[in-house]
Amino acid sequence: MLQESEIIPYHLSPPAGERALVLAPHPDDETLGCGGAIRLLVESGKSVKVVFVTSGDRGDPEHPLSRIPGNSAIYNRSSWLSGEGITTGLSDENHLTGYASLREKEAVRALGVLGVSDYEFLRFPDRELHLHYKNVLDRVIAIAEEFMPDAMYSPSVIELNPDHRTTAGIALEVQRRKMAAGAYAAGRLMLVFYEVTTPLRPNMLVDITPVQNRKKKAMKKYKSQMRLIDFLTYIISLNTVRALTVKARYAEAFWRMEAPLSDKERERWLAFQQTL
Repeated sequence: MLQESEIIPYHLSPPAGERALVLAPHPDDETLGCGGAIRLLVESGKSVKVVFVTSGDRGDPEHPLSRIPGNSAIYNRSSWLSGEGITTGLSDENHLTGYASLREKEAVRALGVLGVSDYEFLRFPDRELHLHYKNVLDRVIAIAEEFMPDAMYSPSVIELNPDHRTTAGIALEVQRRKMAAGAYAAGRLMLVFYEVTTPLRPNMLVDITPVQNRKKKAMKKYKSQMRLIDFLTYIISLNTVRALTVKARYAEAFWRMEAPLSDKERERWLAFQQTL
């Protein structure tokens, strides 16, 4: 039988990565799930790039802006500031509404609070990532080849939202391909799963107490989402519970995967049948 310390860490770790690529299925996931770790990485002088995978357009179908067409360009920080864009290449861009544009603006404000200046919006349709799997995978691989991360953050494979789970699958495939190709220094690309809607079995706890107020301020920038769900209460509560076994007031929990695992190994980890 596994002991407590084999189920959850009883020690703190620094956030993983010298060059961290953060995948956010929707604008807000990066802040809710690993906003504290992002801020700690930035404060430590590490490189952080955030990639927003979907437009988040179905977050609130009743919102007035959901019925207004938005901008049909993908923006990174430089193109956002210059006004120049790149088309998505999707055959149907009707999902790019004013509401999607609003969420992007909120994301930029939240990243400003966290200190992140490198970001990109891929603008795939909300809740339809599985229908665009190959295109999303190709885009993420291209971004990874350019950014050269040694750590890639993603929601976990057991999240509730289908886009979260599809993003996790894409992250797993990127790690598998890059590690097999030895494309990075020492062939290393660490995968770091974070939690948003579903607690995972962690093997890394990060003390975010020093930056918790910063994370809270960043979460508040997502006003459109906070009016739907009280994420502040839920996420702060989750970060509080995650500090149960360590000397910290608030902690973020992660499942750090140093090398690709087989489907069976992942299942055994999630079923509390083995240690890594």
